[in-house]
Amino acid sequence: MKHHSLLCANVLSLMALFWSSCFAANLCLDGPPVKTSPSECCETPALIDPPIMMDCFQKWGEQTKRQSRMEGIPRGCCVAECAMNATKLLTGGKINRKEMKKIFLASANSTPQWKPIVKKTLEECLKQADGNKEEIEAGAKLLPSYEGEKICHPISGNILRCMRMKLFTKCPAGIFRGGSDCDQLKQYHAACPLN
Repeated sequence: MKHHSLLCANVLSLMALFWSSCFAANLCLDGPPVKTSPSECCETPALIDPPIMMDCFQKWGEQTKRQSRMEGIPRGCCVAECAMNATKLLTGGKINRKEMKKIFLASANSTPQWKPIVKKTLEECLKQADGNKEEIEAGAKLLPSYEGEKICHPISGNILRCMRMKLFTKCPAGIFRGGSDCDQLKQYHAACPLN
């Protein structure tokens, strides 16, 4: 009888885990629960100079939006690749990790509480990119699916997206602007870090 109760408890625990992971997956597919932008809730360091990002967005924003709606192997973000090329952080699909660490840490010079967070987060994102190497390389080898499409290496977008979302979820208490929308957004990005 005791064995049966233990077995039932284990089965119920596994079912709860299954259902919670299914819910989390659907939550991520549905997108953020609020219209608030992460930048309205937390001012994270500008890892890449804003004028560079704006220039790259002007050049590649429309293509990136179109590609983000495509099925299959994730395509590279040309906005991110443009920014990484402009800062010499990317050469031939290879990240200059030493220079990236230097530039990203320098982005936190005016807010020293961010420095250890940026350092740790960069380590996590580089490790994550290393773990996704096959998918990233597959994305770099895709052929254009429509006339005029440029294929960019996914490593840049992978790292910048990871950094942006993880930094947001790690926003220091003194910088994070709480409130219902911001709290919901932080919970969403903690559960769905790459969205």
